Amino acid sequence: MENNNLLQLFLGVIGSPPSALCHGLRSLYHGSQITLPMRLRLSASTLLLYAVLVLLSLLWLVPFVMILLTAVRAQGDLISNGVFALPEKFVWSNFGRAWELGRFSNYFRNSALLIIMKVPLGIFVSALAAYPLAKMNFRLRSLIFIFFLIGLAIPVHVTLVPLLTMMKQLGIAGNLLALLPPYVVFGLPFQIFVLRGFFRTIPSELLEAARLDGASELGIFLRIMLPLSLPALATLFIIDALATWNELLIALVLISADAWRTVPVGLLQFQGQFSSRFTELMAGVLISILPIVLIYIFLQRYMVSGLTAGALKE
Repeated sequence: MENNNLLQLFLGVIGSPPSALCHGLRSLYHGSQITLPMRLRLSASTLLLYAVLVLLSLLWLVPFVMILLTAVRAQGDLISNGVFALPEKFVWSNFGRAWELGRFSNYFRNSALLIIMKVPLGIFVSALAAYPLAKMNFRLRSLIFIFFLIGLAIPVHVTLVPLLTMMKQLGIAGNLLALLPPYVVFGLPFQIFVLRGFFRTIPSELLEAARLDGASELGIFLRIMLPLSLPALATLFIIDALATWNELLIALVLISADAWRTVPVGLLQFQGQFSSRFTELMAGVLISILPIVLIYIFLQRYMVSGLTAGALKE
């Protein structure tokens, strides 16, 4: 339709009477008055969306750029030229000095051990609880699920004193074992919520077929549910590892010995001792976030699918 209108307008321009030219203009206008504004509106909305996303990206990247530019320059260069100026010379030795002065090797070992112990255990316990809540029919199932969700509304701060008292009575206060029970318990509500939603998307016919073949409920859980839930499990692994690595408050209260401090507590101590040495301090910050960034890079493709699958309605 638009091609015909353009042809009519072209013929009117090259020699047709003025009435033909007016007719061509009217036809072109009436043929495109619906599509052209829609395209313009679509383009404007798309450009606005991209502009907002770029602005938000810049806001998120500015602190990281500041930390990076500070970590790779000399202290005098930072004082003379400021944070946003490019370094006169890249000083990679800041990372080595931060690693040695901050004793990050010790803190990295503790945080890594804590993640290795806590994250698989917490996800496995959450999966054990989410499986019957998603695939079994029994009384009070919804009430039990709501009971777990209430845990999301409990502030961590109100539990610090009881946690410290309990860990002292158990005789494990001051070392990594004191962090394991609270970390697992506080991670259960969100993990159960995500896994229950993901388990509900798995066809029940698969489970019925396995039961007919003589599989036990534990076998169904281990051989069918967990392998099919890899995206959700990977998503929870990333989120839980990130939360465990960055957790400060509980570790600060329950861990007193320097030998058992985690990376956030050790970084806090490093900041207090070397608060004026900004280059080494920012290098220590980059060192502390590097493992989590690597984990996210390798497993990020599971993030969206794992979080959104549970939102589907049966």
